[in-house]
Amino acid sequence: MDERTGTAARKPWLPLAVALALLVGLGGLVLWQWLSLESSHQAEYQRRFSLESEEIAERLATRMSAYEMVLRGMSGLLVGSSDVQPDEWAKAADQLHLQDRYPGIQALAWSRFLRRDELNDYVGSTQADGRRDFRVFPPGPREEYLIVDYTSPLDWRNRRTLGFDMLSEPVRAQAIQSARESGEARLSGPLRLKQETEQDQQSGVLLYMPVYRPDAPATTVEERREAFIGAVAGAFRLHDLMEGILGSRGRLYRVGLSDLEAQVPLLAAADDRGPPPRFEERRQLRLFGRTWMMTLSSTPEYEALLVDGRLSYSLWTGLAAVMLLSLLVGGYLYLRERELSASDQASGLLREREERLRILVERLPVATLLCDMQGRIEMANRSAGELLGCESELLSGQRVRRFLPRLETLDDERLRGEGDGDGAAEFVTQRDDGSQGLVALSLTSLQQRDGTRYLINLVDLQARRTAEERFRLVVEASPNAIILVDLRGSIVMVNRQAEHMFGYSRQELLGATVERLLPEALREAHVGLREGFQRNPEPRRMGNNRELFGQHRDGRMIPLEVGLSPIRSGRETWVQAVVIDISERKAAEQRLRDQAEQLILANRYKSEFLANMSHELRTPLNSILILSDQLRQNAAGNLTEKQSRHADIVHRAGSDLLQLINDVLDLAKVEAGRMQLKLEPLNVQDMLVELDASLRPMAEIKALRLITQVEAGVPRVIHSDRVRLHQILRNLLSNALKFTEQGEVELSIGLVDRTDGDGREIIRFTVRDTGIGIPPEQHERIFQAFQQIDGSTSRRFGGTGLGLAITRQLVLALDGEIRIVSQPGQGSSFIVELPVAVAIEVEKDAPGEHGPVRAGEGPAVLIVEDDDGFASVIAEAAQGHGYATVLCGSGRQAVTLLQQERFAAVILDILLPDVSGWQIFRRLRSQPLHRTTPVHIISCVPQPTDWLDDSTRYLVKPIGREDLERVFDDLEASAPPDPHRLLLVEDVAIERDHYRDHLEELGFSVTATSSAEGARQAYADGHFSALVVDLNLPDQDGFDLLDSLDRQRPLADSRVVINTGVDVTLQSLQRLRRYSAVVVRKSGDDLQELGSAVQGFLGSVRALAGEAPGSAGRTSLQGLRVLLVDDDVRNIYALSALLDEVGLEVSAARDGLEAIECYQREPFDLILMDMAMPNMDGYTATRLLKDEHGCNIPIIALTAHAMKGDREKCITAGADDYLAKPVSRQELIDLLHRWLDVSGGGNDAATA
Repeated sequence: MDERTGTAARKPWLPLAVALALLVGLGGLVLWQWLSLESSHQAEYQRRFSLESEEIAERLATRMSAYEMVLRGMSGLLVGSSDVQPDEWAKAADQLHLQDRYPGIQALAWSRFLRRDELNDYVGSTQADGRRDFRVFPPGPREEYLIVDYTSPLDWRNRRTLGFDMLSEPVRAQAIQSARESGEARLSGPLRLKQETEQDQQSGVLLYMPVYRPDAPATTVEERREAFIGAVAGAFRLHDLMEGILGSRGRLYRVGLSDLEAQVPLLAAADDRGPPPRFEERRQLRLFGRTWMMTLSSTPEYEALLVDGRLSYSLWTGLAAVMLLSLLVGGYLYLRERELSASDQASGLLREREERLRILVERLPVATLLCDMQGRIEMANRSAGELLGCESELLSGQRVRRFLPRLETLDDERLRGEGDGDGAAEFVTQRDDGSQGLVALSLTSLQQRDGTRYLINLVDLQARRTAEERFRLVVEASPNAIILVDLRGSIVMVNRQAEHMFGYSRQELLGATVERLLPEALREAHVGLREGFQRNPEPRRMGNNRELFGQHRDGRMIPLEVGLSPIRSGRETWVQAVVIDISERKAAEQRLRDQAEQLILANRYKSEFLANMSHELRTPLNSILILSDQLRQNAAGNLTEKQSRHADIVHRAGSDLLQLINDVLDLAKVEAGRMQLKLEPLNVQDMLVELDASLRPMAEIKALRLITQVEAGVPRVIHSDRVRLHQILRNLLSNALKFTEQGEVELSIGLVDRTDGDGREIIRFTVRDTGIGIPPEQHERIFQAFQQIDGSTSRRFGGTGLGLAITRQLVLALDGEIRIVSQPGQGSSFIVELPVAVAIEVEKDAPGEHGPVRAGEGPAVLIVEDDDGFASVIAEAAQGHGYATVLCGSGRQAVTLLQQERFAAVILDILLPDVSGWQIFRRLRSQPLHRTTPVHIISCVPQPTDWLDDSTRYLVKPIGREDLERVFDDLEASAPPDPHRLLLVEDVAIERDHYRDHLEELGFSVTATSSAEGARQAYADGHFSALVVDLNLPDQDGFDLLDSLDRQRPLADSRVVINTGVDVTLQSLQRLRRYSAVVVRKSGDDLQELGSAVQGFLGSVRALAGEAPGSAGRTSLQGLRVLLVDDDVRNIYALSALLDEVGLEVSAARDGLEAIECYQREPFDLILMDMAMPNMDGYTATRLLKDEHGCNIPIIALTAHAMKGDREKCITAGADDYLAKPVSRQELIDLLHRWLDVSGGGNDAATA
């Protein structure tokens, strides 16, 4: 059997099985013997308990018989004496010593039998004998009575029974009648004794012994009934009775008594919630006419007396002996099995090692022979057979000299002395086929007990030399120079490529130092570097991070990359250097750099071309748009409707061309990656109002429904680029309106139920239309620049195909995605998903800055003062005049409050810790909500000499209490009247809310309605000073509504403003003139024109601060002087006409030099400066005016360039604001109002 068979035959589980078998068998035997012994003991205990229960039952019967004898004795006393007195009864009872001799009996009693007619005499005589408290109970007439007359012992319990009629209770009456009729003692059923109290209550029984008259016969039942005079009764409390019978043994038993006839327990066994008793016996007793069942069970005390510790000891001793024996047998078998297994494993391991060694030797690539002392081969591997040309099995037994003729003896010292000192010598082998070969021989002697063995290794030198030649050819054919250097830095090998690279021959390089190949300036330093590498040789590559150069024989430098690798052979270490000439790579890199510079230059040329083309196109467009806008408005009324329409076509075509230019520039900026995003808080609802107001006219013209909605859960304010997001949605909505002939266009905004990787919310914008639809194969094409579905689409609907391309690029720039869902004829849905941050709407105060302090009741006054003490004085004065106060210690707090609330007045300090008070004042006056708010400046800064704002009071600190009181007196005197009522008729809910908020900010009491019917009802309820009406209402045309209102009550006392998004024809204007109506075109969130139109009609509503009552805000430009600087005469003509129209006086200059001369020659209120001019451009002129000439009037930059950075460049040069050409008429007028209103009008003019 081999080793594996022997190991497999082992049974390691056998010791455990034997031990378990012994443990189970012997343990079972011991346990069986113990159980048998325990069973015999248990039977003996049961027999003993049965005898004890018999004994207790007999004792109970005997005791009750003794009680019967006591009763018979007492009855004899009563029969022998005709009239027993109480003292005689007591004396007889005492002689019985009941509690000593007969424990368990509660009382002995004599009960006298009376009939109804005898009762009163008996009670009277008893009371006459001295027992005055004697009474019969329970009360009530009965035919017969058995009244307790005497009792013993006469304690407080038994006294309670005197006078008790025992026949009044059924249980007692039954026992008495049985005793009376039988003449024998009878027990009652279970009852509650009269002696019982509320404590320690027990069940009881009565034992009655009848007493008859001695002179009367008592042989029959009737005779006994007639002779019956009473009964002697014994009262028993059953628990006390059993204690008297058992005595000290009562703790060993639980006794239960029950009356089988009454089915009521007499004595319940003690309640024990422990384990059930081991022993229990039942005995039936017949006692005095009653049948009792006695239940006797053992208690833990009784069972503890039966415990025999020797039984448990014998069990555990036997089990311990069995376990010990099992462990000893199992341990012995386990140790024996382990030794046998270890022996088998050791034998197997030895055989395995021998087999491994044999396989190893057999598979060695080196020919190996094992010879004895006589030179006979004992073992040879396969390599030896292949080398010697013979099968390895046939080599065994052959003499080694047959194959190595020169090997005379294995102990030859000359053998060890040959070779190169490594223990190897070269020999010629004689093959079996007669051929010869050259080998290297190494010999090792092995000392064994049976003699010396020799291990011979033969290496075929012919194969090595072939490999060396092959390696040399590979090295020579390498495209890189390979140089081998020893530790002394001498070159020991080079290849042909090294000769070609450096220009030296092989003979010149071998033996020379490697520094010969380096530039002369580096040779000395290289020696230290080479020595450092040799101290820590490891592969490394050099030349990637810094340039390396070698030197050619002719002196020119060669750019190189060098890879170093240490090579170890025995005790020798060389360094192999692989050198790569990177001259061509360097040239290629230089060519790439040149091409990159050319691309940058080309891109700059492209940008300059776009900028120049933008300038050249915007310059004529500026004149075209301004003049065509003036013509189409036909303010003078000298153009026909057709001519006005032609001018409108020109203006629209110019606007389309301008939009195309802007689209091209936007696309160029996006594709070049130069578009900058400005992330800011954005109100979603306000954005919808802007989009709806700007696009609804287009929808109304095509009779389309434009729907905007915001789903639940969308944040009110998000953080995004307002301009770009507005541009994305406007492009999508414009496209939808353009390609939809009927139906509706819907914009819905919802929240995607996921977030991006940065935790931002994702908002979904969906633009859905019922238009022509797009085939699926065209979905990707429409997002490409200058692409539409096909040529017919462009001819039918127009457009350049840039809108969606720009939209996709903008969406990608905002880290979003856009997709389309569409089928031909089924409309389209463009879905944009953008990650946005939810913005915090309330601006936080600066660190350490407390919030606004509010106090008082009444109209609120905003006090902006950083001096807490002085602010408290102002607040006290304001509250004394009935105002509430809001104290702000910083300008930023004030700006935040002014954006959120309206105040009755503002008290303003100029010197604030964070922003200038002048900045707050200008912002306050630029907001419609606060244009009429009284402002009182109280500051230590002197009043400016050019201060002309009569509506603002200026006080210089310190001021007295009288001045402060006068401030609030003036404030009360100038309180505005009640706001005027205004009726707003607008069917679009978003726009209606937007207009109402704006008009209420202007001081109007607004009643808003969405239909003509609602307008008529509101107009009938009261008078309105002004009406703002949209012409396109769902239930009636706006013109018809005005006619019906005028018929209801003339509109002569009300001012009518038409707020519409559609163009109003000349005929419609003629129709509106009868109502003196003004037409205002909807323009998104810009409500300034609407506010001005309403304010201009109502003189009682104050306009901008400083204006006379009743004048409109636009008339503040009348007579102000503007310097217009532009080199293009067309722009001068167009802008001059526009400025003249609004009442401005215009002076023109052709370049920056003329502008400076004009500024020095005469005063101006504002300068409009073109930035691209000859001689001196606008940047230089603006800088000189601001820095050298002290110009403090606003300079507005005008430029036809609309590229990235133009605005920043203008502001850096000193311009106060910026407008891109072509200039929008409304934008220019708004900007002029913004700057000229804030400046108070005529800064420099005033100083002149």
